[in-house]
Amino acid sequence: MKRFAFSLVLCLSLLSMLTGCGKKTAYIPKGFDAYCQKTFDEWQIPGMAVVVVKDGEIVYLKGFGTTKLDSTGVDVDPVNTQFVICSTTKAFTGTLLGTVIDDYDVKWSDPVIKHLPDFKLYDDWATKNMTVQEINTHHTGFKTYAMDDLPMFGYGRDDLYDMFSVLQPTYSFRSTYAYNNETYTISAKIIEKYTGMSWDDAIAERIYKPLKMTHSTTGNKDSAYFKSDKLAYGYRVAYDYEGDSLVVTPRDDRKDGYTWLSAVAPAAFVMTTAADMANWLRMHLNHGVFEGDTVISRKNHDMLFYPQTVTSFNDEKVCTYAQGWTVEQTSLRRFIRHTGLGYGYTSIVGFVPDLNMGVAILTNNGSSSDPQEGIARKLIDMYYGIEGKDWAHDYLEDFKEGFKPDENKKDKPAEEVVSPLQNSAYVGTYFKPVFGDAVVYEKDGCLRFKLKAVDSELKHKNGNMFSFHVDGAGHFDLTFTVEKGKAKSFTFDINDPIGEFERK
Repeated sequence: MKRFAFSLVLCLSLLSMLTGCGKKTAYIPKGFDAYCQKTFDEWQIPGMAVVVVKDGEIVYLKGFGTTKLDSTGVDVDPVNTQFVICSTTKAFTGTLLGTVIDDYDVKWSDPVIKHLPDFKLYDDWATKNMTVQEINTHHTGFKTYAMDDLPMFGYGRDDLYDMFSVLQPTYSFRSTYAYNNETYTISAKIIEKYTGMSWDDAIAERIYKPLKMTHSTTGNKDSAYFKSDKLAYGYRVAYDYEGDSLVVTPRDDRKDGYTWLSAVAPAAFVMTTAADMANWLRMHLNHGVFEGDTVISRKNHDMLFYPQTVTSFNDEKVCTYAQGWTVEQTSLRRFIRHTGLGYGYTSIVGFVPDLNMGVAILTNNGSSSDPQEGIARKLIDMYYGIEGKDWAHDYLEDFKEGFKPDENKKDKPAEEVVSPLQNSAYVGTYFKPVFGDAVVYEKDGCLRFKLKAVDSELKHKNGNMFSFHVDGAGHFDLTFTVEKGKAKSFTFDINDPIGEFERK
């Protein structure tokens, strides 16, 4: 595939050297640019922008490829080309919350209900004891990606906030790390209460403005996700195992993308450029200060990286989660980072305090953040003088293996199918608090299920179990509870138990 490359390379020093004053200047390691290009080509990334900050200076800023793989695409410009940075948004919301703690009577150790009296979890004890510092740290007891499918049912951000009261956690509170997007809506509620602004406006006023991030916005703001002519188009990449080739296709499900991203915006919907991310990195490397102005106090900036939840560990490293950041600690260094992936975009943002170095890599390759992570890890190795490991290539081989046909897969023995009751036994209106009314009705001899934006045929699976389809989310099992030949309730599977919809 032909690659177009537009580059704005700011290499203030390409090699370690001494200036005329005898001072050592910031530099980018020799070979880093070639490694970026190699990874870009091997992974067949449509467009990519990379920025590296070292010792307070931008030492590398470059765009690769195109914003769209057709005649309308233009060369990626790292100053102007926007990408959705998905879950690296979480660090913005964590920092924004820290600025609110700086300016208002809010403490990290406060119970959430002190500031949001309507906040409610399924468990009363957890409701009373969950603290502000725990909102963003993924140990609430819900399974990984709990509620992530619900925006596609038609539930918005406020609905998701209310659903914490009825969604039954699978694990005990504080016992297990399980990644969750929707909890960031709780932080947004606190931010909005004290600033008197929407989350979108607050992040613009308290983060973008002082950091001079002039090309940054949120996808919700003024419908920027659809209207911005600077936003690169999203793609997905897969691997054709038989043909031994990567397959890149456009993400044309942009309406679905907006539905989901807008509902979980405080966790996933910052749109920005590589050049703007340089200022974000400079502020963090300078402990909350940017160009002489304090964006967030040193005390609360330090709190952003205080380990809250152990995510993984082995003999080589331990990883913990903080306020929208993963903190990876080895015997050599600490790598503070976060990746983002969704609807045709992936990114990584991170920094190594011991090196006084930060990196951000944004792409419109939306199936894996591995190429970006491979580049970031190679950069760190280069600064430490570690040779030999080709991170991005190794990640690519692992990625390909994920598409390998499972030759050992055996067909399961056929399950005995129990016939359903007559359609009339299931037809009716059912209700669950927060979720609202759901209607089971008959049309053209088939059962159908309607809930918010969902209106799907119920396809029989076995006994009183059916399945329904949600555009953008897939298929879900729905099971009726029957008494005396008539359904009295049902539930459906979205990972964590949601409880019963009772017949009205």
